[in-house]
Amino acid sequence: MSLQILRNAVFVSLFIMVILHEISCMILPTKTTYLAHSTAILSEKPTHLSKRDDIETNLELYQNWASICRQYRNGGYNAIIASNTNDDIDINKLWKTITQTINCGPGGPVTVTTTVSASPTSVPSNSGSSPCQGQCWSDYLWHTYGDGISPAQGFVGTLCIVVGFYFFILGFRFFRPTMALVGFIFFATMTWIGLVNNEPTGGYPLADLIYICVSAGLGVLGAFLFVYFYPAGIYCLAGLGGFYVAVYIMSWKENLVIIIKVARVCFIIGCGVLSCVLLYFAETYMVFMYTAFIGSYLFFFGLDFFVHTGFINPWLLIFDGNPNHHNTYLMSTSVRVMLALVLFIFLVSIIWQYYWHVIRCPRKFGVVIVEEEVKKEEKKEEKPADPPSEPIVCCPPPYYPPPYYPQPIFTQNIYTAH
Repeated sequence: MSLQILRNAVFVSLFIMVILHEISCMILPTKTTYLAHSTAILSEKPTHLSKRDDIETNLELYQNWASICRQYRNGGYNAIIASNTNDDIDINKLWKTITQTINCGPGGPVTVTTTVSASPTSVPSNSGSSPCQGQCWSDYLWHTYGDGISPAQGFVGTLCIVVGFYFFILGFRFFRPTMALVGFIFFATMTWIGLVNNEPTGGYPLADLIYICVSAGLGVLGAFLFVYFYPAGIYCLAGLGGFYVAVYIMSWKENLVIIIKVARVCFIIGCGVLSCVLLYFAETYMVFMYTAFIGSYLFFFGLDFFVHTGFINPWLLIFDGNPNHHNTYLMSTSVRVMLALVLFIFLVSIIWQYYWHVIRCPRKFGVVIVEEEVKKEEKKEEKPADPPSEPIVCCPPPYYPPPYYPQPIFTQNIYTAH
């Protein structure tokens, strides 16, 4: 009996020790803290932090900057202006201060310090419909193109239209000029991307001149290189075609189809590599497609410098990663029409080039096919053969002894008819 009681006591003591150990290892929040935390979560929605590529924030900046530049041209502002886009900022709202030098045209640059606030209920605008209408849309286009058409825009737009027209009409027909233009586009584009991403806060002095001259200068260098190193130029043509296809696909959604920047870069590189692989297996038909699409896209890209639809903003949003620039892409009916026309001209160009270069006048890209012309032998008129010459036999004269002189030799025709 005593042994059993001892065992029970040991068991109970061990059980109590285990329970105490478990309780000491558990960390439980107090009930008051838990309720306060729960109430804080349920009482308000989380505040959305303003990001650089947020549509609503950028639209506020565009409207503010456009208003400042208009008043600055009228002489109502000094060189340095401090502005606030929201007067009722309270402690429960988040805000950020943005300082940027704005080029207001001939009047000169204006340094603007803007405080942009975001209300707790603000959400990023990802809907299909544009939240910007009227004056907001006008300021959005002003931020992209400025007021009117500048000489730089006119030059770049005309150049893109001419080059695009060449590509979708004659891109397959002429080999060396096409290689030269591929080198020009590739080097000029890479140069522009480098310049715009390294532009200082105040901008370049004579920015339009620097962008055009430096990009065009290196583009001409690339044109000369690709004319002579055309094996690399052909695959660069394929990569350039995939490059433009990737930009075109991402342009079909407001603020781009792919939001993550790293994913955009991977998508563009993937399209370029895939284009090179397809070129290796079906060169002729792929060159049709690449020249047609590059030409179609460049044609409407240049046209947008004159019609101002916002078609170039996807390009800026993808390749302009400068933290001093605030780019936004909004969809509109005019942009959708431009995208649809790019696809339409692309298909028309493929049909035209296939008909002309495969059916009508078969040729390969960069290869001159010389058809062996069957030379017709001139039929020589067979002249009637001359009859065989009649043999001539020399007959000596009769022999006369001296003092007679020898007589001349005379001939006699032995075939004389009897």
